[in-house]
Amino acid sequence: MEGKTVGLFLLCLAAAGCQSGAAGTAARYDNVRFMDVWSTYNRCLSTDDPQSAARYSVSLQEMSERQTNQSPLGNILPATLKHVIAQPSSRLAVDVHAMAASCSLHTGTLALSIGEHDLAKSQFTQILNGYAQSDYSYYAEQALARLAHPALSFQAFLK
Repeated sequence: MEGKTVGLFLLCLAAAGCQSGAAGTAARYDNVRFMDVWSTYNRCLSTDDPQSAARYSVSLQEMSERQTNQSPLGNILPATLKHVIAQPSSRLAVDVHAMAASCSLHTGTLALSIGEHDLAKSQFTQILNGYAQSDYSYYAEQALARLAHPALSFQAFLK
């Protein structure tokens, strides 16, 4: 009887140990991902160089796309049903899509302020193309307003 109790105790201990190790690894991984996203976003907003901001913007766009493409259902469902399924919620404590749009808006504004009109226009257009849905309408409205800037409007007229 005592042997069975010890065996049962060891089995429970082993099962609990296996589960607690996996949760700790996942939490550490999510924390690293969060810190990478957060530091990239902060560097984007703190730089005064449009080229550096553009690199951070590309990095955040890639992170945003990876997060969107992680849906396992999107890979097995037919295209006609994909629009019905909601994206799974992010495990991150931030909205990577909003951070990417914010960084692009900042990059475009920086570029516009120093006369890099092509970069500004590409950043604002990227926001309009990628963030027109209602959750990100603020960024789309801001990008549209900045595209109406006289310097960009005049440049478009010349082309």
